[in-house]
Amino acid sequence: MREVRHLGVCMTTVWLVLCLATAALCDVSPGDVIDSSNWQKLEGFVPDSVLNWVKKGDYILEIGELTYDLAANHPDYILEAMQTNVGKYELDEDEGIVDLKTGKMPKYIIGYPFPEIDPNDPGAAAKIMHNNQYTQFFVGDVRLLLDIEWVGRGGFEREISGVGTQAAMTGWPGAGDRRNPDRLEKCFTTLITHPYDVQGTAIMTWRYLAGSKPDDSFGYIPAIRRVRRMSPANRSDSFVGSDLTMDDSNGYDGKVSAFEWKLLGQQEAIVPYYDANPVTAVQNRKGEWQTKRDVKEAIYGYGKDGWQGAPWAPTNFIWVKRPVYIMEIKSKDKYYNYGTCYLWVDRETNFCNYKVIYDRSGKYWRTLYAVDGGCMSKDKETKWISLTHQSIICDRTDHATVHVGFCPKFIQTFYAQLDLNEFSLAGFQGYCK
Repeated sequence: MREVRHLGVCMTTVWLVLCLATAALCDVSPGDVIDSSNWQKLEGFVPDSVLNWVKKGDYILEIGELTYDLAANHPDYILEAMQTNVGKYELDEDEGIVDLKTGKMPKYIIGYPFPEIDPNDPGAAAKIMHNNQYTQFFVGDVRLLLDIEWVGRGGFEREISGVGTQAAMTGWPGAGDRRNPDRLEKCFTTLITHPYDVQGTAIMTWRYLAGSKPDDSFGYIPAIRRVRRMSPANRSDSFVGSDLTMDDSNGYDGKVSAFEWKLLGQQEAIVPYYDANPVTAVQNRKGEWQTKRDVKEAIYGYGKDGWQGAPWAPTNFIWVKRPVYIMEIKSKDKYYNYGTCYLWVDRETNFCNYKVIYDRSGKYWRTLYAVDGGCMSKDKETKWISLTHQSIICDRTDHATVHVGFCPKFIQTFYAQLDLNEFSLAGFQGYCK
């Protein structure tokens, strides 16, 4: 009996050692550098496609940690709403948001509509994505400059430049002072400013608060000098010939009710961040908050001497461990170009980190990752989180499109002073000329 008991203790000890060894193998810590020699450490922490990039030497991940509390890096009115909005709203049959007291759609909401998520709630995934959409509105209207770069195995190919403007009709205190007879959630435009062959191409979208009402989108093509109404399915078309689509912005920028949502689980993930420190923001004479020109320059593989990985791989972001939800999404539109997709969404910030895309036949196609970062005033009183960069890699064609946002040549504007008339159809037509 003593020998059996001793054998049991030994077997238990061996089992514990094996478990600890496995945990050590499949875990990362700040300061680790993960490459093709130790890629196994990432197993389970990133999508399989990202793991494969590291395994074959395309990416090297430098693991770090943030110097600020990401969960608290919001305006005070957002932090307050995390308490006051608990149990206040619910989804209707069209996955629109209604006030539980009145049973009606609210005029506007400040902060996350659903600050507490019950994973067992059948509507949990849709609620997470409403929270995700509202992250765009916390800093009011925005005016954002961008470069979209085509990158292949041979390196940089071409780029287009543009400006995106968005009016937030909900999500922040300023929304309460706006006339909103059409009950819009947001309206936004994208205008291509360079190069000459696509200069002037523009898209405007009106998104409605009602879940039952689809987006209205309009496009302007300089060659025909006409504004044309677009189908919602066009949001899954290639954006000016790149690997990106309109719905890929921020990971997912479609209407919540346009998709079927399923929460698959929760876990920790390794995700990219722009920098360990928040970006310093300053206020201009108009009262707008802006980034400065001394922000970090993101360096991609094609721009780094001696780089042996993929030309589109970032080389100076940090990768941090974050808690995420993993969701399965499917478009309700039979003409939508994507099949099933999988989103990895931060459980604290509700920002989307990864989007893994399959085609309509069920075969893997592309992976998108979004790079977020905190912004903060010098006195630390004004703060928020923003998308800074994003990339989509098509593993079929071995090609990528890189969206550059924060960089020294761009000043990004938050709490922007916009004229809402610019988002009318007449205003858009004038904007395009």
